[in-house]
Amino acid sequence: MGFFGKKDPSGDEIKEAPIMSDPEKQQPGHHDDAQTALPQIPPAVIAGMEDDLKLTGNRYSWLLTIFYISYVVFEFGAFMWKVMPPHQWAAITVLSWGIVATCQAAVQNWEGLMALRFLLGMSEAAFGPGTPYLLSFFYRRHELGFRCGLFVSAAPLANTFAGALAYGITSGHSKLANWRLLFLVEGSPSLLAAILAWRFLPDSPSKARFLTEEEKEIARARCLQQNGERERSTKINWKELAETLTDAKAWLTALMYFSCNVSFSSLPVFLPTILKDMGFTSINAQGLTAPPYFASFLVTIATTWIADRLQQRGLMLAILSLIGAVGYVLLAVCTSVGARYAGVFLAAIGVFPCIANILPWALNNQGSDSRRGMGIVILNFIGQCGPFLGTNVFPESDGPRYIRGQSICAAFMFFTMILALTLRTLLVWENRRLDKQYGTQAEREARGWNKGGNVAEENYGAGFRNGIRFSITDIPPHTARTMPTVYQDRAGISLYDAQFSGGSRGPIPQDIIEQVVDRLVRFQITCDDFGVPARNIYVLATEATRTAPNSAEFRARIKDRTGWEVRLLSKEDEGRIGALGIASSTSSVAGLAMDLGGGSTQITWVVEKDGVVTTSPRGSFSFPYGAAALTKRLEQAKAAGKKAEKALKQEMIKNFQEAYRALEVPEFLLETAKSLGRFDLYLCGGGFRGWGYVLMKQHKVDPYPIPIINGFRVSRGDFHDTVSVLDSVSDSDEKIFGVSKRRASQIPAVAVLVNVIMDALPDITHIQFCQGGVREGFLFDLMPQEIRAQDPLLAASLLYAPPSNAAIRGLLTAALPSTSSPIDSRHAPVSFSPQLLGALANLLFAHSRVPRESRSAVALHSTTTGILASVNTLSHVERALIALILCERWAGDLAPTDEVFHRQLSRCVSKQEAWWCQYLGRVATLIGDVHPSGRVSDMHWRIQLETEWESIVKKKDECDMLRLKVKCNNDVAVAAFSLDSLRERAEKVEKVGKKKNWIKDYGVRVGVTIC
Repeated sequence: MGFFGKKDPSGDEIKEAPIMSDPEKQQPGHHDDAQTALPQIPPAVIAGMEDDLKLTGNRYSWLLTIFYISYVVFEFGAFMWKVMPPHQWAAITVLSWGIVATCQAAVQNWEGLMALRFLLGMSEAAFGPGTPYLLSFFYRRHELGFRCGLFVSAAPLANTFAGALAYGITSGHSKLANWRLLFLVEGSPSLLAAILAWRFLPDSPSKARFLTEEEKEIARARCLQQNGERERSTKINWKELAETLTDAKAWLTALMYFSCNVSFSSLPVFLPTILKDMGFTSINAQGLTAPPYFASFLVTIATTWIADRLQQRGLMLAILSLIGAVGYVLLAVCTSVGARYAGVFLAAIGVFPCIANILPWALNNQGSDSRRGMGIVILNFIGQCGPFLGTNVFPESDGPRYIRGQSICAAFMFFTMILALTLRTLLVWENRRLDKQYGTQAEREARGWNKGGNVAEENYGAGFRNGIRFSITDIPPHTARTMPTVYQDRAGISLYDAQFSGGSRGPIPQDIIEQVVDRLVRFQITCDDFGVPARNIYVLATEATRTAPNSAEFRARIKDRTGWEVRLLSKEDEGRIGALGIASSTSSVAGLAMDLGGGSTQITWVVEKDGVVTTSPRGSFSFPYGAAALTKRLEQAKAAGKKAEKALKQEMIKNFQEAYRALEVPEFLLETAKSLGRFDLYLCGGGFRGWGYVLMKQHKVDPYPIPIINGFRVSRGDFHDTVSVLDSVSDSDEKIFGVSKRRASQIPAVAVLVNVIMDALPDITHIQFCQGGVREGFLFDLMPQEIRAQDPLLAASLLYAPPSNAAIRGLLTAALPSTSSPIDSRHAPVSFSPQLLGALANLLFAHSRVPRESRSAVALHSTTTGILASVNTLSHVERALIALILCERWAGDLAPTDEVFHRQLSRCVSKQEAWWCQYLGRVATLIGDVHPSGRVSDMHWRIQLETEWESIVKKKDECDMLRLKVKCNNDVAVAAFSLDSLRERAEKVEKVGKKKNWIKDYGVRVGVTIC
């Protein structure tokens, strides 16, 4: 048979085949698009269509060209995937395609076939781009490429068997002409496909019949992570379409698609002819096309998977383009059959996988639904012009080697490589710009937010996640409100898990009892070291001890070894004290409160005003849905089947709904929530805190700069994004700050609880996480009302107050306008409350002993890792505002790593708040220069501040200006400070009003007058 079935095995040079007399026969058929296998014309030509329809002259070329004309002209039809439900549009386009393709079997002349080919192009344009677009709603960026690869791999796989299939169809003895039978058989299956698309194709994750509700929620959450949208939108955002038209990324991918399509469209068309011209028979030439196509099928799937895993699609495209280019070079310059056939392999495994990798790259580099849709339209509108060139670069006169066509294809593959590297360079540049804005990975690691960062069970930071906790709290009257902890420890023993160590519930094992008692004895010694009176020591027990079969024996053993009586909290007391713990964690509370322990969860409502904490007269409702307990129940339900899982969730929803009605939420609380448009849910307990830490990791401010759970607030939508949380926790390669391995194992159970809470309590709009729990609530309950009524921010900062903090607060207050500006209604933020200004006055000189070059940085970190880090009564907004103002108070001179932290902290507040922080910080610098000791004389004042709004004209536009008047006491001014220094400070205050110092588009022009 010879080498590769060659006719003449004795030689290795090209045997030039005789050129057929009819030029049309020199142009075999082609696979019109990567998306679908169109009926191929060449087998039909061979099967007699040429003679029946009198395809003379350039008529055959026009049959190829007319398809691409309509395909490009009607590319806008891709927008219908967005406007109409995809299952309907897919069914319509596939049905129309099938009807037109099948009708080709009935044509009687060239004109009729031209019309049908034009309609075929219209149908293909309407259908082709939609599949990758639809896949982007089900798969994330690092998963989409492989799915597009599976989809596009159908093209080389179809070409692998196309010749054999066509031969099998036309080799019978049908009453129909062979070419008509070929069109009929190849077009009619699409009619069935249209019915299947209408019946089974999902429009979006929520409409997928084959997904459970939980799986639908997973898919919606994945959409949210991919592009910020949980559902497919039918509205077209024209602004985003316009933005995509000006996006270089969209045009670079389109040019890549065009360049690659030149080779992609020509390879299937002319490959049999090229192989035949190597000296093979027609049958062997057709057969030898199969191995390269099958190889490209495998490489298409492999490379898209690898690119997803490595997230290096640009490099993958560059490598594939280079391989394809080398293949065409071999075809153009080599005369050896072996080398040229190797070139065929390289060309095939370079071209087809390139297309498969370009499609997901185009989708992944566009953020929103509308931008992805427009990106696909641009990609196909430009890219599908490539076949116009690709199908016309192999004229008959260039045969048999077609060196010019091979060279053109090689050049375009090299061009594709250049474009891929160019786009990758552009993306690297954009990523570096974002790194500069938000911080690089190294800078994040320097701040403890690295990928491997993990605070596990032995974390002694802001709070503990589980186990038995020990603490000593110092509560003198002047600091009692913030409950400063002077000692804390933890035993990593879960009494709940210990009772289920054998699978079913049993008593607390004796060895566990002894371990607990030993730790209590050790803590007793520690209390003696700190001088804690015995009457001030309390041992509190909750659900796990209360429900233990040997609870009495366990408590008796503790009494015997330590002499301490264990105070066993009832369900109602546990819920009430948990609510008090929440009230202790912030300055004011009004809303629902929940505590999640290991064995149970409690719900009640709580309102704190002037130190009086009110909860439901019904107490709290406790359910056995603690993180550990619910994990056990879910395992049992899953083992019993889907119905058991559904029954458990319905039971939970019903219980919470009934509890909410029975709690008798007061009418004033509901009316206040309605007027504010906000109904808060306060959460405490280790299970909820773990959930909060995962939400921090997923926050839009990434990395999130405040590693303290207390005071962290999220919207209902972010809190309810359960599957994104599950996705993060399930990633075995990534550890999460604040979440131990044990807590991470309970996250799936907490996710179920979160879903149930949101379903049962639809009025909740915002969720706040609190550090306060049973310990804090118990201590808060012991405090006098006048202590509880103190503002925690003022109480926390009072230790650092200067001698004249009230006068300093007065100056800061006077520097802020009391009214809105007349033109743009600019005003100081509501968050700049008297309490915040009072705390700033207390802290204004707290860092004066720090070396000058470090003051700004130390002040910036004061609320997260500095003097206020241990205060668990501040909200995250308060922490950010205080840090930003104090940083600016000391001139805001920061090292590069601190600048990144400053930017991240600024993103935790509004742009309005960020700008006023700059302004007030510079005013604070002026005040500190005039009163360096923080002492203001009542008799001999130095400066007074006033503000008023003025209107000025800038570039022919009237605008607002804030006029800050600094009145100096001439009797003491010259002796106390230099007027030149004061003017210098005043100029810096004015500079904050210049547009270059505005935050995004927000700012106020400032003028300072010294008089």
